[in-house]
Amino acid sequence: MESLGATSNAGTDRESTIYWIHVPQAVAVEAARLIGAVALAPLLHPEHMRIERQIVIEEIRSYDDDPSEQAGTALDRALFGVHALGREIAGRPAEVRALRHEAVTRFHERTYTPAATTLAIAGDLTLADAQGVARAVRASLGEQATPPRTVGGRTALTRVSARGEGFVAKTRDGEQAQFALGLPALRREDPDAPALELLSTILGDGSASRLFLELREERGLVYDISASSVEYADAGAFIVSGGADPSKVIPALQLVTAALRRLAREVPSEGEIERARAYLAGRLERAADDPRGLAEWHASQRLLRRSPQELPDLLAEIMRVRPADLLRVARRLVKVGGFRVGLSAPRTTVAALRRAAARGDLDPSLLQPRTR
Repeated sequence: MESLGATSNAGTDRESTIYWIHVPQAVAVEAARLIGAVALAPLLHPEHMRIERQIVIEEIRSYDDDPSEQAGTALDRALFGVHALGREIAGRPAEVRALRHEAVTRFHERTYTPAATTLAIAGDLTLADAQGVARAVRASLGEQATPPRTVGGRTALTRVSARGEGFVAKTRDGEQAQFALGLPALRREDPDAPALELLSTILGDGSASRLFLELREERGLVYDISASSVEYADAGAFIVSGGADPSKVIPALQLVTAALRRLAREVPSEGEIERARAYLAGRLERAADDPRGLAEWHASQRLLRRSPQELPDLLAEIMRVRPADLLRVARRLVKVGGFRVGLSAPRTTVAALRRAAARGDLDPSLLQPRTR
């Protein structure tokens, strides 16, 4: 692919795997043939898989050495427990070592089919150009482009019960602790999703957000702090992530939980709402100028949503959100259940957090922490 002047990669998320390639427009057809073959007709040679298995294990180890990754995976466990959403996407080294070649090839044959695949193309192309690229992908697959034996495009869902462990701590030595505080939130295509997007922007997206101003600029408790939401087909989470000196984790968590409860009591100011709308509008406009990001957006919309959205439609929904909607959604989140926390920190910090929870110095929903 590099001989075409291309950059390419792939990644697996909870509900999809993405293969992408970024190329000059003149070689788009040839590049599309290659990416289609890589995704749907790979060789999967046993020796190549033996080598790749070790590469994946090294990737897992790199995540294990990243405190922010560890806090995030701890929060997944705290939120979703033993459900698949609570497990690490890449698995653990022992699981990767035990994975047999036959199991991988059977999985690929069963799930990596043309009917389960969405192709998205973005860039300086006409409609005719894009159709030519799509035809090239189909042609490169030969007989595989016929409809598969399996029926339907959606996997049957198991309803997620967001009953995780509440608090999961991964102890490690270091001069900084990473925390991720979450609440069970909205599933994909929930009507309140635009309001939640606006709410997370007000709380912790950007240098003018509430958490950034209070925890970093005014109090100097954290270096980084952010709020976001993640939506799946049948579950979701609202997440605040940050990094702090281990001695400052407790006051940081106290302020974050207080800020979330404040959102459920008071309507944000009109100035905050307008700033958040302008910030989101700018982000969506920038996304539309990025061919790779735009292609991934359209692919995920058509692959994962029953009613795909265009970027202007999403922006229009955000602009229609009223202050009362923000208050209602915040109350809905806080009412669902207690806060969950994932933490990557020294053992002494975890012990201090236990003592603070026992004394009642933290929100009551953070009681009874459990380490693993």
